[in-house]
Amino acid sequence: LGGRTTSASAGLILVQSRVPGPALDFARANVELLAQYREELGGDIDYVRCGSLVLAEDETERALLREFVRRQSAHLPVEFLEAEDVARLEPNLAPGYLAASYCALDGYANPMGVSIAFARGARALGAELRLRTEVTGIQRTGARVTGVLTTSGPIAAGAVVDAAGVWSPEVARMAGVDVPVVPRKGQLLVSEPIPAVFRNVLNHAGLIPFKEHGITFAEIAGELAKKRYMKQAVGGPYAGRVYIGSTSEFVGFDRTNTWKALTELARYAVETVPALGRARLVRAWAGLRPRTADGRFLIGPAPALEGFWMATGHDSNGVLHCSATGHLLSEWMATGRRPPLLAPFDPARLAREPVASARA
Repeated sequence: LGGRTTSASAGLILVQSRVPGPALDFARANVELLAQYREELGGDIDYVRCGSLVLAEDETERALLREFVRRQSAHLPVEFLEAEDVARLEPNLAPGYLAASYCALDGYANPMGVSIAFARGARALGAELRLRTEVTGIQRTGARVTGVLTTSGPIAAGAVVDAAGVWSPEVARMAGVDVPVVPRKGQLLVSEPIPAVFRNVLNHAGLIPFKEHGITFAEIAGELAKKRYMKQAVGGPYAGRVYIGSTSEFVGFDRTNTWKALTELARYAVETVPALGRARLVRAWAGLRPRTADGRFLIGPAPALEGFWMATGHDSNGVLHCSATGHLLSEWMATGRRPPLLAPFDPARLAREPVASARA
């Protein structure tokens, strides 16, 4: 259960970088739902609102972050911190960071714990889970879905949800539907458990999509280290481990690690928090994120096939948006009315807009 993209995720839940409008509203709905489900479902989801920092290394990044916070503070509890405040909040950071943006809503969860908690909750409500069962075909009569063919036998169904992530195009093709999703590879490193050296999720300014926020007076240099992040788990079975990510690679379904990427990630970690130079790195892996052509999710009914629904294309934000996706999609399926938050992610746009490359 959740053994591919989910198990490879760092589980970050970062709201502060979302662009005001549908993307931010959707992310906020998710963090509220995840907090609610933590109480209802129990389980080891390890949802922690530790806060996150986006760090500025030079005056250009400092100016960008100041303008970003000025705009974003109208929508979120986000603050601009000067260098002395950053050092006070995270004393083990390397010297030289000029400023940071801070958001207390941000944090992380245990992706596998979230998946298992949802599965247990579904089973308690009567759902049947068929693990290690491959879908081999989608049955349809005319323009309507009637069931699913699997390695454990056929399943009659008036509605089918394609939530197969990077494999969602393969499932959709069985139904004669085109889904413009491609895999985007990310590599991560994990340390042994060590005493706490930082509290917040740490990000570099290159992770903020400044142009999408309408901030275009300067550019961020495209260096790899400026698009990295780190978290240190503070509880649960992975307490003390530091997660260091990540890369962005369009290399098909290849999930191998590369020495170049891993050495760059390790160097970034030590340059950001020098104390990590004493930590042993014990694991490395790569995961595949499902990216759509326009960067927006696909949540809703397929345009030309009744009963075939999509919940895919979440890219690197699957954990950030999983609760809201399931909650709102099930509402749409049950009532026949599209929730307003899902309007920008309606697959109907595929019939209206040309499909560009998903590698943009």
